[in-house]
Amino acid sequence: MKIEITLKCPDCLGENIVKNGIKSYQVQNYICKNCNRQFIGDHALKYKGCRSGLYHKIELMLVRNVGIRDISEIENVSTSTVLSVLTKSDKTITPKQKYYDIL
Repeated sequence: MKIEITLKCPDCLGENIVKNGIKSYQVQNYICKNCNRQFIGDHALKYKGCRSGLYHKIELMLVRNVGIRDISEIENVSTSTVLSVLTKSDKTITPKQKYYDIL
């Protein structure tokens, strides 16, 4: 089974792409022949921050009192991703007991 991925330039969306060496961290570099833009082709395949369900997992771990650095280590994302999920979350914590005035 062979999988083919067609690369397109991020700027001009052209398909006239050729290999342009390897980066120092061993990732293939490409160049567009139309606009001479260099880019890394498999960035979207390696980046795990936009996985489906990741934000929900991070919110659950935050509620369970797991630390920010621990979450970033477990899910292989940056600490800034965890912090952005924390700040963008619109969830409020409501206690089960009604006799708490302030949480």
